[in-house]
Amino acid sequence: MILNSDLILYHPLWEKADEFLCNKDGVGLFRRLVDVYIIACSIGIKADKAITKLENPMDNPKTIGRNTYMSMTNTDLKDLLDHMLQNALICSSTLDLDMDERLKLAFDPDYTNSKISAASLLNGFANYGIEQIFAHIDSSSPMVVIDQIYKYFESLTESNYDDILQSITLEELINYSE
Repeated sequence: MILNSDLILYHPLWEKADEFLCNKDGVGLFRRLVDVYIIACSIGIKADKAITKLENPMDNPKTIGRNTYMSMTNTDLKDLLDHMLQNALICSSTLDLDMDERLKLAFDPDYTNSKISAASLLNGFANYGIEQIFAHIDSSSPMVVIDQIYKYFESLTESNYDDILQSITLEELINYSE
């Protein structure tokens, strides 16, 4: 299974994300909607939660064209989305598939399952992620929004960085560098 179609975004928060987070007249934190999409999709995959049924889908959905992530200048986007798709196919509990089917879907580009669309699968995770992003924003001030998003993203990390730094002594660092 490969991702080779436009990403059609029906969730109303995608319109808000484009206008508010990507527009220079708004917060302008992101250059393109695809950047927000990748982060939102990552949040959904990490939490293993997807939203596929929407109460009020947009009549005129936002679209991230395949030419955006499949162009020669954006191979990093294609690689990221492919990696996320493989990760979701292999690990997600939102899919009711056996491991053989998961592996075929993840690694055989010619293999398909008529019940699963690559774009729909990723969109479900991204819909959950965009809801989480906006759940952590309660201001319209660009500086406050940037701070709130930063704090939310920081809360998603599961590192013991501070503990690690406290456990390393200067002497250990000197011995390590020699």
